Amino acid sequence: MTELSGIGKTYRSKLSRVLERHAGVITPRIVSDVLGVSIQESGRLLARWNNSGWVYRAKRGVYLPVPLSSTSANPVVEEPFLLAESIYGPGYIGGFSAVKYWDLSEQIIETVTYFTRKKVKDRHPVHGGVAFRLKTIVERKVFGLKTVWVGSKRIYVSDPTKTLLDLLDDPGLVGGMAIVSDVFSEYLDSEHYDFDLLVNYIERSRNKTVYKRIGFLLDTSFSASDDQLSLLRSGMSKGYSIFDPTIASPCTVPEWRLKTSQSWKDLHDRKK
Repeated sequence: MTELSGIGKTYRSKLSRVLERHAGVITPRIVSDVLGVSIQESGRLLARWNNSGWVYRAKRGVYLPVPLSSTSANPVVEEPFLLAESIYGPGYIGGFSAVKYWDLSEQIIETVTYFTRKKVKDRHPVHGGVAFRLKTIVERKVFGLKTVWVGSKRIYVSDPTKTLLDLLDDPGLVGGMAIVSDVFSEYLDSEHYDFDLLVNYIERSRNKTVYKRIGFLLDTSFSASDDQLSLLRSGMSKGYSIFDPTIASPCTVPEWRLKTSQSWKDLHDRKK
């Protein structure tokens, strides 16, 4: 563990000027703009502050200020959404992080999920004591976002409907369709529920399996009008898809052209 040490008055004054303008993530470009120095000089300043324990190097070129109350130079990140955007942007906060943001689940998940346009090798990095889960997406899937401000920094979070769509597109993000079903239940009971918008988002995502998964859930665990179910069936692909990729699926539900587990098939058959 690195201990905090003193820095000279001049360097402390420069750091204070930077933190007055940018209390969150600090980069060489930010230091350069605030202090009017070259990128090379800003890099040297950040290295000096890092060595003295006054900023924490989260990743090359990305630093975090160490809170004055901290006794260690390895702080826990106070604004993990901001850090995710700074390192892996462009992209958006999604998955269970967005589920919690929109209050669609009571489960406690500490990992921050971020959908990035960048190709990354490590999809489960840890920065500043915070675990991140990364998913690379294509540009056409970047839609349905809400702007959130952290200080003067703008980040994006998937809106409630896009959050649900992302889970239906990739149930493994939250551990399978049982959890997706719980989130779906909260979504249906919330002010955010918008069936027409959900269908619009499915069309934009170009994943016809989502039609099947939503239709099956509504038909099995919830309720929907005949028109709504008919609309979902009209968007289905002809082949069979897997309802929950996280579990074995030896059974079939011809009505929704899905392969499911025995327990999900039994649930569907009992309602019928």
